[in-house]
Amino acid sequence: MSEQTKKVVLPVYLMRRFEAFRLVKGDQISYLIRDKVRGKTYDFDAWQFFILEALPGYDTVEKLQRAFQDRFDRSITKQELDEFFASIADQKLFDESAAQHPVLAPFTRRTYEVVEGGKAEPKSYSAAVAAAGGSAATVAAPVPVPSPAPAPSAKAPATPPAAPPAAAKDAQVDLPPGIQDAFGLDWRTVTRMVTLFDPRPVLKVVTPALLPLRHAVYLVPLMLAIALFLGAQYFHLVVEDLAKLHPQISLFEHLVFVMVTVHLVVQWTVAVVAHHYKATVNKFGIALFFGFMPRFIVQMEGADQLNRRQTMWLHGSTLLMRMVMFSVGVLLWYNTRDSQSALYEVGLLLAGSCAVGLLLESGNPLIKGNAYYLLSAYLNEPHLRGKAYAALKNKFNGGVYRAADNNLLALYATASTTYVVLLVLTLALALERWMTGHLDIGGSAMLVAVGFASYMLWRNYVGLKRFGETYERQVQFDRWRTRTLAVEAEGEIAKPKTSYWKRALLVCAVLALFIPYPYEPGGTFSIFPLRKAAITTDTPGVITDVYFDGGEFVKQGTVLARLAHDDYQAQLKVLDAQIEEQKHIIANLKSLPKPEEVKVAEQQLEVARAHEPFSRQRVPRLEKLYEAGAVTFEELDKARKDHMIDQMQVAEKTAALTLARTGPTKEQVAAAEAKLASLQQERAAYAGKIDRTVLRMPFDGNILSLHLKDRINSYLDKGVSFASVENTGHVTAEMEIVESDLQYVKLGSVVRARAVSFFNEEFEGKVTLIDRNVTPKSFGNVVKVIATFDNQKGLLRTGMTGQAKISADTMPVWKAFTLSITRFIKIQMWSWIP
Repeated sequence: MSEQTKKVVLPVYLMRRFEAFRLVKGDQISYLIRDKVRGKTYDFDAWQFFILEALPGYDTVEKLQRAFQDRFDRSITKQELDEFFASIADQKLFDESAAQHPVLAPFTRRTYEVVEGGKAEPKSYSAAVAAAGGSAATVAAPVPVPSPAPAPSAKAPATPPAAPPAAAKDAQVDLPPGIQDAFGLDWRTVTRMVTLFDPRPVLKVVTPALLPLRHAVYLVPLMLAIALFLGAQYFHLVVEDLAKLHPQISLFEHLVFVMVTVHLVVQWTVAVVAHHYKATVNKFGIALFFGFMPRFIVQMEGADQLNRRQTMWLHGSTLLMRMVMFSVGVLLWYNTRDSQSALYEVGLLLAGSCAVGLLLESGNPLIKGNAYYLLSAYLNEPHLRGKAYAALKNKFNGGVYRAADNNLLALYATASTTYVVLLVLTLALALERWMTGHLDIGGSAMLVAVGFASYMLWRNYVGLKRFGETYERQVQFDRWRTRTLAVEAEGEIAKPKTSYWKRALLVCAVLALFIPYPYEPGGTFSIFPLRKAAITTDTPGVITDVYFDGGEFVKQGTVLARLAHDDYQAQLKVLDAQIEEQKHIIANLKSLPKPEEVKVAEQQLEVARAHEPFSRQRVPRLEKLYEAGAVTFEELDKARKDHMIDQMQVAEKTAALTLARTGPTKEQVAAAEAKLASLQQERAAYAGKIDRTVLRMPFDGNILSLHLKDRINSYLDKGVSFASVENTGHVTAEMEIVESDLQYVKLGSVVRARAVSFFNEEFEGKVTLIDRNVTPKSFGNVVKVIATFDNQKGLLRTGMTGQAKISADTMPVWKAFTLSITRFIKIQMWSWIP
């Protein structure tokens, strides 16, 4: 299919077997409907296809005309619409659901006429429309088509939907819920407005471009959650930055910032949503809110023609936009705070303005804002606040007609009144402090603040009084129409007889309060194994063999995996040879002295003694010859040295003979034996490393880790876990018991537990440990209690949670269910007594 031809969604009320295509020829756009069964095609202009698409959202001809006027900038008559619908009906393009639409219903009822020969033939809708001059009521049948019954929650409007905009401004006309009294939507609330420009040309361009963004509404909760988390996490920084920013920005500057950011974006959001729902947004300007506060505002026609869902989205979109701007402001502040640029101040101002607006005005249903009008549209009640005040008034003025007398309405009125009064007084106090601090006008600031509070409360009172007068007239009319009597009717009222069964049930209920009741303190628990270990080693290496894949039950001592240990094995062989050598050295030392060695030493001593006299006798001869001058001094000196060496040789050989006869000392033997022990110890260390390359099961239990065989040929580093194992034949449960119930928990008490995964099974155990520390929680202090459970079936697994109860004392029912009240009296109230 080319870019000029594109398949589009088929309009609702056409046959489901059709297909719809959009055709683009230059600047001209047309539509083609193709019958897949009969092979026929039907051509439609753009305005015709628009009417078919808009039918589900508009149930009257006037609404269609208004939407058509806004879309094509020209009007269309009822005659033209009837002729168009009649032509479609003649071609039998409508399906059965068209009979449910008030505008199309006349074109789904077939009438017949008798022709020549007495044969009945169906009448043409087009001919009937032409003959009737456009009156669709005479097209289908002489009997008028009844309007569809409204939904149970719907309320019929006081004026026809096609009322002109001027009629909507009449003070006596009630607009639909969500529109009534809404600032900008109900134009009776706007007395003066300065028009800036006509927004329709901009909206025609902007709305289609922004329409895809409606899917981003699903991201708003995520953005809001992130913003709230950041705000709570760094609340101290927010307070610090606000304190720095407060002296720099005046109240006027803050109001201008809020007006040109939050209010401007919100009003454009309203304009875009209203334009999308075919309401005519014809003016954009500035009006006074509460009679003195300037705000941007859009003027539109047709807001009273929006259905309930569209009205809810009109108000809900502004709340969503404020949430988006709040989230953007927080994120902008968080990401630019460290840079100390002006952006973080803008983000902080934007987030603070949106947060205050959501909490105090637009997002608060207790005051007339977007949340209030959203609630009004949801409840389908245009005068929610007024009727709530009427209900509250009736609570004090008994004996009046109470059509709106409802406890929830009265409660809402009480909360709303309290909030409005507190809000007005808070604003007045803030105004007084600002005027005193910035304007320095002294006591006049108090007068201005009192005047402001009086004016706001007077406006609220006038609005409620006006509604009360209107409501009283409506009550009088309802009394006359329904012949309703006053609530407190005069006359004798028959006294109802007390039933025996009621008394019996009351007595039984009182007696039941004294039935012995086994009180069981309880709380949440988490399951932990009795024994748990990580299979690891201090000998790193490559995993060569894995015998289990994980999840199996394995006995103690079973080999799980092996690591490569070739280098340790080689080192072990070297140490074995060194140990054998050292053993022979020790044996040799212990066999000394040997006779052969002694004999050799004696012979060497004899040789030395025999050689010594010759050198000794030669010295005197050479001395005489030296005196005679026959020899040199060097020859004499050499003879003396030779004699000294011979003497030393005799002494050395004598000592050697003595040593040979003595043998090795104890210290020599001990040193050799110590070296042998060190070698043996080193060999044991390497043997231990080799043994630790074999990973075994430390106890009977289950392997928690999975896919262990995938780790073959991978490197297991020192201290890294290969697998986790646990023994769950017995498990422990860590329970959190409220601090106030600690007195009822004792060691050995029976514990009954039910896990979330096995809620039909009840497990029984015993308390084995009570923690001596108290752990603070958000809901209060708790004490951790450890209980042991038999788990031979293996149903309880690590990490499971549930609820557990500990058997405690037996007490009457009334005491068991009033323990919290008793504690409050004995602790809190006791502390109040001086």
